[in-house]
Order: sequence, then C-alpha cells, then structure tokens
Amino acid sequence: MIVEGKQFLSVWSYRIQAITSAVLQLAIAILVIILLSKGIWLSAFAGAMIFALTFVPAFFERQLSVHLPIEFTLLTTLFLYASFALGEVGDFYTRFWWWDLMLHSLSSLTIGVMGFLAIYVFHMTHRVQMAPIYIASMTFCSTVTMGTLWELLEFTLDWSFNFTMQKSGLIDTMTDLMVDVMGAFIAAVLGYLYVKNGDSLIVDRLINYFVAKNPKLFN
Repeated sequence: MIVEGKQFLSVWSYRIQAITSAVLQLAIAILVIILLSKGIWLSAFAGAMIFALTFVPAFFERQLSVHLPIEFTLLTTLFLYASFALGEVGDFYTRFWWWDLMLHSLSSLTIGVMGFLAIYVFHMTHRVQMAPIYIASMTFCSTVTMGTLWELLEFTLDWSFNFTMQKSGLIDTMTDLMVDVMGAFIAAVLGYLYVKNGDSLIVDRLINYFVAKNPKLFN
C-alpha cells in the first residue's frame, strides 16, 4: 500500500508539473498574439523566440532518445515565462530590483544540475571516465558558459528590440555573472558529493529518476 501510494503521488506530481508547464507555454503564446494584435512587432518576435525555447527540453528528449525529469521542463518554461512575460512585458525588471538576481540564481543552479546529469551519463556509460573533481569542474564550466550565453542573448534583445533586460548595463551583467558563478559552484559541489559518496539530496533523486527512465543507457 505504501508503494502504491508513492506511485500515485509520483504520477500526480508529474501530471501537475506537466500541466503547469503547458499552461505557461500557452500564456506565452497568448501574449505573443496580443502583442501582434497591438502591432508591437519586435516584442512579438522576441516572444515567439522565447516560446520556441520552451520546447528545447522536448527537442533534446527526442533527438537523444532520453527521458528528462519533468522538473527540468517546468523550470525551463517557468524561467522563460518569468523573464519575458513578467520581467520584460510586465516590467518586473525595473519594478523589483531583485527579480533578475532571483531568476539567475534559480536558472544557474538548474542548468548546473542538468549539466552534471549529462556529464554523469557519459561517465556511467563508460563513454567518458573522469574523477569526481573533473566531473565537478566540467559541471562548473558548462554552467558558467550557459550563463554567459544568456547574457549575450539579453544584450542582443536589448540592442535589437530596445528591451531593458540588462538594466544598468555593465554592473547588471557582472552581477548576473557572479550569481551564475555561485549557482555553478553549488551545482558542482552537489555533483561532486554525489559521485564521491553516492548521495546528495536533490541530485540523488534526479539521478535515480533518470536511471529508472533510461535503462538502456545504463545497461
């Protein structure tokens, strides 16, 4: 009965997160349509780009034939919605000074765990053999790289569409990068502890889920 109860909760948790992600995607699509109806072409185009990015997790799942934890899909969609719909269109970037920092903190930690998961898969499938410290280093570097690429995207959108995603320019960019570095460091430490000791709270649950859903990768 306890096992059945856990399975029931797991199924409903998955459904709730999947539905929430779909609702956020729909909200972005509706916002793009509203912007188009008002003739705000540049913002509508940027919104369409953001909407397309929400399908990146699904794209990787199909291309690599793997099953990613639904949390990654939800967090990706939530981050993009919060960045564009709330941050830019809703003007949260200027109304709340902490909005940008909060988004970067959550996204860097999420990307860091995703990066570790990808590296760990290669490690466990014997495609790449690395010591725990090297896996942690790769996790850190990949996370900081993704944070840097996002800053480049923010600059491109600000410069091309007159957005305010970078607010004060250099200070905002460097602050965001420092937050990304801290998030990357935390993710790297969690990954190191998992590889070294086989247990690391959140990482342990995500790894177990990934292994269970992708048995072919792990024989």
